[in-house]
Amino acid sequence: MSTCVLSTWSAELASTEDSTGSAITCRTLPGALPMAPFQRLIGPLFADGINSPRIAHHGKDLPLSRVVSRTMHPDEGFHDHAGTVNGHRLGTVHGPRLHADSYSSCIPTAMRIRIPDDDYFYRLFGVKCIDFVRGFPSPRPGCRLGSRVPFNTLTGTIDGNTVYGVTEKFARKLRTGFGGLLRMNPVFKEYGLKDLLPLKLDIPDEGCTRPNKNMYCFEAGEIRVNEQLVLTVMHTLMAREHNRIANGLAEVNPHWDDETLFQEARRINIAEIQHITYNEFLPILLGKDVMEKFGLVVEKEGYWDGYDPEVNPDVIASFASAAYRFGHSLLPTAVERWSKAHKFIASKRLSDLIRRPYDLYRAGVLDEYVMGLMNQVAQAMDDSITQEVTNHLFKKVGARFGMDLVSFNMQRGREFGIPGYMEFRKFCGLPPADTFQDLFGSMPNATVQKYETIFDHPIDVDLWSGGVSERPLPGSMLGPTFACIIATQFSYSRRGDRFWYELPNQPSSFTPEQLKEIRKARMARIICDNTDIIDTVQLYPMVLPDHELNPRVPCRSGIIPMMDFSKWAEPAPSPFHGAAKQFVSSFSYDPYLGKK
Repeated sequence: MSTCVLSTWSAELASTEDSTGSAITCRTLPGALPMAPFQRLIGPLFADGINSPRIAHHGKDLPLSRVVSRTMHPDEGFHDHAGTVNGHRLGTVHGPRLHADSYSSCIPTAMRIRIPDDDYFYRLFGVKCIDFVRGFPSPRPGCRLGSRVPFNTLTGTIDGNTVYGVTEKFARKLRTGFGGLLRMNPVFKEYGLKDLLPLKLDIPDEGCTRPNKNMYCFEAGEIRVNEQLVLTVMHTLMAREHNRIANGLAEVNPHWDDETLFQEARRINIAEIQHITYNEFLPILLGKDVMEKFGLVVEKEGYWDGYDPEVNPDVIASFASAAYRFGHSLLPTAVERWSKAHKFIASKRLSDLIRRPYDLYRAGVLDEYVMGLMNQVAQAMDDSITQEVTNHLFKKVGARFGMDLVSFNMQRGREFGIPGYMEFRKFCGLPPADTFQDLFGSMPNATVQKYETIFDHPIDVDLWSGGVSERPLPGSMLGPTFACIIATQFSYSRRGDRFWYELPNQPSSFTPEQLKEIRKARMARIICDNTDIIDTVQLYPMVLPDHELNPRVPCRSGIIPMMDFSKWAEPAPSPFHGAAKQFVSSFSYDPYLGKK
């Protein structure tokens, strides 16, 4: 007999037979757990109905991913008017990682990314293809037979998995074992500066491009902590925030042990991440109208009793493989460092910071990057993508070329069996397009005309490509299709999470007084409390400062609220409690042995 374990939001038992006729018992576990299959908004679209990547509606191959990338998503370098590079998601709900590390070996697989002979960039270096590794398939819910279903290596809920990992074993590895603290690296202790993340000592080359054997990347709850320096900075701030909370709790509860301090600090940190995600990030991303339509507006006071055990919080396949990759359009060509006086210092090409976060080992530089994230104008949300990721992604040291992230996005959607952009327009209640001319108004005319040169019919356009090309909704960064998919995901993530921070009547619920403190959480406060030299910050760091609408304020002014940990204070147990318990136990009665 074989056994498989499935992770879904509802518990059930199922059994079936494998190909040899042996019985397979499948156990589905409650809760949003790692390795859970992605859920789908629309049924998959595979060429053979089961496994083969999507093809065009007339049965021929779709345009090469690289052709879509270079034709539809060239680097035209427009900037947004209000957003900052700091608009990075805190509410992390991830899909599969990119496994490709090879440029031109062209391993024999149908999923490799072929490079056309006339490619304006890669032909200069003789690159014929980029290797691409498919995501591993998951057992289907209930072990039912059917089409391929990929799985998520992380948990689906917003639970701080990038800080704490997804298993108890790994969480233990990240802890010091005292004071409820996470391990950190006090590399700047002699300068009186805050710690960095710990060194990644086991499998040090995993997810890193190391210049030598003496240089190490960082370790955190998620392997992609080193994928680009901006991510590393955000991971560092949230790990520091955990330790700040743990120290604050220890002051008001000196009798609490390491486990109690860690779990409570973790619970508060996750609640802060959830609150900032829905209170600051999503309103900028989706806009007020979409937030209200999908029930994403958090309560201002009291509890929110919106948990629904029938809602699956696991990640939606089209969200992971396409819609939540909207941020690739916002990536800058260079990442800037600014001084505490909000003056530009220097910049570094993004491709030189991917998998190479080593600048952070210079004292004070992390704060300069944080200042840059708050002051640097983000790229516009459109179909223009920087060459730093379309030609130079994961570039090796000294190399003149790298990989193409846009081609990966296209290929990932096709191997996931994600239907085309047009199917999701229909799902979201938007009018379908039978001809390319029907898309005029939904996206720029020049974009529609370029689609006509490579696709035979609008129904074949890839979801990611069409989604980033849409004109944004009023008050939103996104077009209607991506706004619909992303809002649906975050609705599921809130309504299907039994541990959501606003809920009443759960073992994990905060008291009304504690919940009031959680609602004080602000990204600005996170930055003020977890950096060294930053003393002024705009109220909403994900938006550029404005004298009237988004002013810079001093961290110590009291304008940015601070959490009061005294709301978590508990009286210490009586010194006589232990002795009394031992005295009573000496007279306990054992039904088999009688009175002790």
